[in-house]
Amino acid sequence: MNKLLIILFLLLITCGGSQDNVDGVEPSSNNLDTTTSAQDTTSTTANAIVEESTTTIVQDTTTTTILKNHCDNCEYVSIGELNANINNVPQFAWNDYQRIYDENIKFENETFEIILNIGPSTDLYFLDNEQYLQKGINFWQNFALPDKYYGFFYNYTDLDWAINELNSSGFEGDMARAPCRDGVCSGANSGIYQRPPHFGVGTFGINSSDSIDTYRYGPLHIHEVTHSVVAAQWIGIARNPQQSANDASPCWLNEGIAHAAGLSLGVGTYEEYLDIRSSQVTGRHIRAPFNDYSPSTILKYYNESIPGICIKNPDYVLGYSIGYLTVEAMNAMSGADSAMHMYSVMASGKDFEEAFELTYEISWNDAKPIFAEYVSSVISNLFNS
Repeated sequence: MNKLLIILFLLLITCGGSQDNVDGVEPSSNNLDTTTSAQDTTSTTANAIVEESTTTIVQDTTTTTILKNHCDNCEYVSIGELNANINNVPQFAWNDYQRIYDENIKFENETFEIILNIGPSTDLYFLDNEQYLQKGINFWQNFALPDKYYGFFYNYTDLDWAINELNSSGFEGDMARAPCRDGVCSGANSGIYQRPPHFGVGTFGINSSDSIDTYRYGPLHIHEVTHSVVAAQWIGIARNPQQSANDASPCWLNEGIAHAAGLSLGVGTYEEYLDIRSSQVTGRHIRAPFNDYSPSTILKYYNESIPGICIKNPDYVLGYSIGYLTVEAMNAMSGADSAMHMYSVMASGKDFEEAFELTYEISWNDAKPIFAEYVSSVISNLFNS
């Protein structure tokens, strides 16, 4: 059992509040991936025990890229203008999230099914769980989606219930353990089935002490469902969509795209966004060996965030700060859904660097030192404000 849990931990990606993770789950199988640390949250999933070949790539026909929701009349910045617009970047990114959501809600996906399962002794301090999961789906509805989404909400007392409920629903029961540690369930994981039907599944630990955390009132839910949508870009392309998503993407992007969406769509006003942006970046992720956020340190982090490998790195948690601010900048450059578009390009057969250049019209090698300089300045400003 301990060996299995270690495997699950390494293959998942965490997200969100105190401890969020994502699991790649396979129906009626013991192939489960969940990564959870009680204090850090992550979301991305892969297979724990995977068949020898999990990825099948279709022939690549992508030579050009067109962003799905790019707005000709909206305010964007070029990558060379980031530092000069350090106070405008979050506003431009935030505005574009609201624009896309407002456009999409006119054609809300009313057929998408969200199934909530709540532990028998679990008291939910937040009652709009389905509403915010649906909000995430509405925002991403122009991209491939899982067929439906199952959410399991439970406290530590209901852990055995969650294990049994997951098993009876065709999932791997042990994924319920991922958000729990030391007698407390407080994290979250999300992913999709590895084989059809490609259902999304999320496990959400409920702990009353988290009720004071604004992140738990919507941002976490959108963060988690975004992880499922990322993996869904490989549905119909790869044998194991979740594993393929993990293998394609650097870890800063895995958590950056989910955190940017969760924080931007999970609060009601731009002022609230700036507050939660600051608290998430400055309050959670300072730890050795990353005791400074100099451009050289951030550039080193980018270089070591190697797809398929970085999930095991102790600096994975920096996806919630460095990764998030990097994606925010990308959104201000090319639109709030541009990073998901990049995932769809990767699913077509391009690697990360090819997809990045097609999406942002600059090579990653040229872009990353500029991002490192910009993100370093943002973090410095947030700590000194």
